[in-house]
Amino acid sequence: MTQLVYCAIGDIHGELDRLKELHDMVRFHAVAELGGADVTLVHLGDLIDRGQDSCGVVDYLMDMEARRGPRCVNIRGNHEQLMIESVRLEYEASRRSWLEWGGEETMDSYRRRGLDGPPDHHLDWLLGLPTIFRDEAQGLVFVHGGVDPDTFPACGERVQMWTRRKEFFDTRCWTAPDLVGQTVVHGHSPTLDSLPDMAADGRRINVDTGAVFGGRLTAAILVPGAAPHFLHS
Repeated sequence: MTQLVYCAIGDIHGELDRLKELHDMVRFHAVAELGGADVTLVHLGDLIDRGQDSCGVVDYLMDMEARRGPRCVNIRGNHEQLMIESVRLEYEASRRSWLEWGGEETMDSYRRRGLDGPPDHHLDWLLGLPTIFRDEAQGLVFVHGGVDPDTFPACGERVQMWTRRKEFFDTRCWTAPDLVGQTVVHGHSPTLDSLPDMAADGRRINVDTGAVFGGRLTAAILVPGAAPHFLHS
Protein backbone atom coordinates (compact mmCIF):
# COMPACT_ATOMS: atom_id res chain seq x y z
CA MET A 1 0.00 0.00 0.00
CA THR A 2 1.32 3.43 -0.95
CA GLN A 3 2.06 5.62 2.03
CA LEU A 4 1.06 9.27 1.93
CA VAL A 5 2.89 12.47 2.74
CA TYR A 6 0.78 14.72 4.95
CA CYS A 7 0.97 18.43 5.71
CA ALA A 8 -0.94 19.46 8.84
CA ILE A 9 -1.59 23.19 9.23
CA GLY A 10 -2.54 24.72 12.56
CA ASP A 11 -5.17 27.30 13.48
CA ILE A 12 -5.60 29.75 10.58
CA HIS A 13 -8.10 32.14 12.21
CA GLY A 14 -8.86 34.17 9.08
CA GLU A 15 -5.22 34.77 8.11
CA LEU A 16 -5.78 34.17 4.39
CA ASP A 17 -2.61 35.81 3.04
CA ARG A 18 -0.40 33.83 5.40
CA LEU A 19 -2.22 30.63 4.53
CA LYS A 20 -1.59 31.20 0.82
CA GLU A 21 2.06 31.96 1.56
CA LEU A 22 2.38 28.77 3.60
CA HIS A 23 0.77 26.71 0.83
CA ASP A 24 3.37 28.13 -1.58
CA MET A 25 6.12 27.09 0.82
CA VAL A 26 4.69 23.58 1.07
CA ARG A 27 4.57 23.25 -2.72
CA PHE A 28 8.17 24.43 -3.02
CA HIS A 29 9.29 22.01 -0.30
CA ALA A 30 7.51 19.12 -2.00
CA VAL A 31 9.36 19.81 -5.25
CA ALA A 32 12.75 20.68 -3.78
CA GLU A 33 12.95 18.13 -0.96
CA LEU A 34 10.38 15.41 -1.60
CA GLY A 35 10.83 14.71 -5.29
CA GLY A 36 7.54 16.30 -6.23
CA ALA A 37 5.50 14.15 -3.87
CA ASP A 38 1.74 14.69 -3.86
CA VAL A 39 1.09 16.11 -0.39
CA THR A 40 -2.24 15.67 1.40
CA LEU A 41 -3.15 18.91 3.17
CA VAL A 42 -4.94 18.73 6.51
CA HIS A 43 -6.23 22.02 7.96
CA LEU A 44 -6.76 21.37 11.65
CA GLY A 45 -9.75 23.61 12.36
CA ASP A 46 -10.30 27.13 13.67
CA LEU A 47 -10.25 28.31 10.09
CA ILE A 48 -12.19 31.43 11.11
CA ASP A 49 -12.46 34.23 13.71
CA ARG A 50 -10.11 36.88 15.07
CA GLY A 51 -8.23 37.49 11.80
CA GLN A 52 -9.18 39.82 8.98
CA ASP A 53 -10.56 37.51 6.28
CA SER A 54 -12.47 34.52 7.61
CA CYS A 55 -14.91 34.70 4.70
CA GLY A 56 -11.99 34.56 2.28
CA VAL A 57 -10.46 31.57 4.08
CA VAL A 58 -13.71 29.60 3.84
CA ASP A 59 -14.10 30.45 0.13
CA TYR A 60 -10.47 29.52 -0.55
CA LEU A 61 -10.60 26.19 1.28
CA MET A 62 -13.97 25.24 -0.20
CA ASP A 63 -12.51 25.77 -3.66
CA MET A 64 -9.33 23.88 -2.78
CA GLU A 65 -11.31 20.94 -1.41
CA ALA A 66 -13.41 20.82 -4.59
CA ARG A 67 -10.28 20.79 -6.76
CA ARG A 68 -8.05 18.48 -4.72
CA GLY A 69 -10.67 16.10 -3.38
CA PRO A 70 -9.24 13.68 -0.81
CA ARG A 71 -5.85 15.44 -0.98
CA CYS A 72 -7.40 18.33 1.00
CA VAL A 73 -8.93 17.55 4.38
CA ASN A 74 -10.55 20.28 6.46
CA ILE A 75 -11.43 19.69 10.10
CA ARG A 76 -14.12 21.49 12.10
CA GLY A 77 -12.81 23.28 15.18
CA ASN A 78 -14.57 24.89 18.12
CA HIS A 79 -14.74 28.29 16.40
CA GLU A 80 -16.56 26.84 13.41
CA GLN A 81 -18.89 25.06 15.82
CA LEU A 82 -19.62 28.30 17.68
CA MET A 83 -20.47 30.09 14.43
CA ILE A 84 -22.83 27.28 13.42
CA GLU A 85 -24.53 27.37 16.82
CA SER A 86 -24.74 31.17 16.72
CA VAL A 87 -25.98 31.74 13.18
CA ARG A 88 -27.73 28.53 12.11
CA LEU A 89 -29.05 27.30 15.46
CA GLU A 90 -29.42 30.75 17.07
CA TYR A 91 -28.12 29.70 20.49
CA GLU A 92 -27.82 32.97 22.39
CA ALA A 93 -25.12 31.74 24.80
CA SER A 94 -23.01 30.51 21.89
CA ARG A 95 -23.49 33.81 20.07
CA ARG A 96 -22.24 35.82 23.02
CA SER A 97 -19.12 33.68 23.29
CA TRP A 98 -18.56 33.63 19.53
CA LEU A 99 -18.74 37.41 19.12
CA GLU A 100 -16.40 37.89 22.08
CA TRP A 101 -13.88 35.32 20.79
CA GLY A 102 -13.51 36.64 17.27
CA GLY A 103 -16.94 36.40 15.69
CA GLU A 104 -17.19 40.18 15.27
CA GLU A 105 -14.16 40.14 12.98
CA THR A 106 -15.70 37.25 11.06
CA MET A 107 -18.98 39.13 10.61
CA ASP A 108 -17.01 42.15 9.38
CA SER A 109 -15.31 39.98 6.75
CA TYR A 110 -18.72 39.03 5.36
CA ARG A 111 -20.07 42.59 5.55
CA ARG A 112 -17.15 43.81 3.47
CA ARG A 113 -18.45 41.51 0.73
CA GLY A 114 -21.94 42.96 1.00
CA LEU A 115 -23.35 40.06 3.05
CA ASP A 116 -25.26 40.21 6.33
CA GLY A 117 -23.35 37.19 7.61
CA PRO A 118 -22.20 33.71 6.63
CA PRO A 119 -24.30 32.41 3.71
CA ASP A 120 -26.00 29.03 3.87
CA HIS A 121 -23.47 27.30 1.62
CA HIS A 122 -20.65 28.30 3.98
CA LEU A 123 -22.56 27.07 7.02
CA ASP A 124 -23.52 23.84 5.26
CA TRP A 125 -19.89 23.18 4.34
CA LEU A 126 -18.59 23.90 7.83
CA LEU A 127 -21.29 21.74 9.42
CA GLY A 128 -20.31 18.88 7.14
CA LEU A 129 -16.64 18.93 8.12
CA PRO A 130 -15.35 16.05 10.24
CA THR A 131 -13.97 16.67 13.72
CA ILE A 132 -11.32 13.98 13.30
CA PHE A 133 -9.41 12.36 10.44
CA ARG A 134 -7.39 9.15 10.79
CA ASP A 135 -4.89 7.26 8.71
CA GLU A 136 -4.78 4.11 10.77
CA ALA A 137 -2.26 2.40 8.50
CA GLN A 138 0.26 5.18 9.06
CA GLY A 139 -0.65 5.68 12.72
CA LEU A 140 -1.83 9.28 12.34
CA VAL A 141 -4.77 11.01 14.05
CA PHE A 142 -5.62 14.57 13.00
CA VAL A 143 -7.96 16.55 15.24
CA HIS A 144 -8.50 20.15 16.29
CA GLY A 145 -8.44 20.08 20.09
CA GLY A 146 -7.34 16.59 21.02
CA VAL A 147 -8.71 13.26 22.17
CA ASP A 148 -9.64 11.61 25.44
CA PRO A 149 -6.55 9.51 26.28
CA ASP A 150 -8.68 6.97 28.16
CA THR A 151 -11.65 6.43 25.84
CA PHE A 152 -10.27 7.07 22.33
CA PRO A 153 -11.69 6.64 19.74
CA ALA A 154 -15.08 6.86 21.50
CA CYS A 155 -14.52 10.38 22.82
CA GLY A 156 -17.06 12.36 20.77
CA GLU A 157 -17.04 15.54 18.75
CA ARG A 158 -17.05 17.98 21.66
CA VAL A 159 -13.88 16.50 23.13
CA GLN A 160 -12.24 16.49 19.70
CA MET A 161 -13.02 20.18 19.21
CA TRP A 162 -12.56 21.56 22.73
CA THR A 163 -10.40 19.42 25.03
CA ARG A 164 -7.41 20.80 26.87
CA ARG A 165 -7.33 17.98 29.41
CA LYS A 166 -3.88 17.86 30.98
CA GLU A 167 -3.59 14.08 30.59
CA PHE A 168 -3.91 14.47 26.83
CA PHE A 169 -0.80 16.66 26.73
CA ASP A 170 1.25 14.06 28.64
CA THR A 171 1.49 10.96 26.47
CA ARG A 172 2.66 8.94 29.47
CA CYS A 173 -0.95 9.19 30.70
CA TRP A 174 -2.48 7.70 27.55
CA THR A 175 -4.27 4.46 28.45
CA ALA A 176 -6.59 3.82 25.48
CA PRO A 177 -5.40 0.71 23.60
CA ASP A 178 -6.30 2.30 20.27
CA LEU A 179 -3.72 5.04 20.86
CA VAL A 180 -0.84 2.58 20.90
CA GLY A 181 1.35 3.29 17.90
CA GLN A 182 -0.62 6.43 16.99
CA THR A 183 0.55 10.03 16.69
CA VAL A 184 -2.06 12.74 17.38
CA VAL A 185 -1.57 15.98 15.44
CA HIS A 186 -3.64 18.90 16.73
CA GLY A 187 -4.03 22.64 17.23
CA HIS A 188 -6.37 24.63 19.52
CA SER A 189 -3.85 25.40 22.29
CA PRO A 190 -1.47 28.17 21.16
CA THR A 191 2.13 27.53 22.12
CA LEU A 192 3.76 30.27 24.17
CA ASP A 193 6.95 30.49 22.10
CA SER A 194 5.38 30.40 18.60
CA LEU A 195 7.07 27.04 18.00
CA PRO A 196 5.35 23.68 17.52
CA ASP A 197 5.18 21.46 20.59
CA MET A 198 6.03 17.79 20.23
CA ALA A 199 5.89 15.22 23.01
CA ALA A 200 9.18 13.59 23.93
CA ASP A 201 8.07 10.30 22.39
CA GLY A 202 6.77 12.04 19.26
CA ARG A 203 3.21 10.79 19.76
CA ARG A 204 1.60 14.23 20.08
CA ILE A 205 2.32 17.25 17.87
CA ASN A 206 0.73 20.66 18.46
CA VAL A 207 0.98 23.01 15.46
CA ASP A 208 -1.08 25.91 16.82
CA THR A 209 1.71 28.44 17.06
CA GLY A 210 -0.53 31.46 17.64
CA ALA A 211 -0.60 32.98 14.16
CA VAL A 212 -3.39 35.41 15.01
CA PHE A 213 -1.72 36.40 18.31
CA GLY A 214 1.52 37.60 16.76
CA GLY A 215 3.01 34.14 16.33
CA ARG A 216 3.44 32.06 13.22
CA LEU A 217 1.25 29.89 11.03
CA THR A 218 2.82 26.44 11.05
CA ALA A 219 2.73 23.41 8.79
CA ALA A 220 4.04 20.00 9.87
CA ILE A 221 5.30 17.91 6.95
CA LEU A 222 4.85 14.26 7.87
CA VAL A 223 6.81 11.84 5.71
CA PRO A 224 6.61 8.13 6.58
CA GLY A 225 9.75 7.01 8.39
CA ALA A 226 11.11 10.56 8.89
CA ALA A 227 10.98 13.11 11.68
CA PRO A 228 8.39 15.90 11.21
CA HIS A 229 9.61 18.93 9.29
CA PHE A 230 8.07 22.30 10.11
CA LEU A 231 7.42 25.27 7.85
CA HIS A 232 6.22 28.69 9.03
CA SER A 233 4.74 31.82 7.53
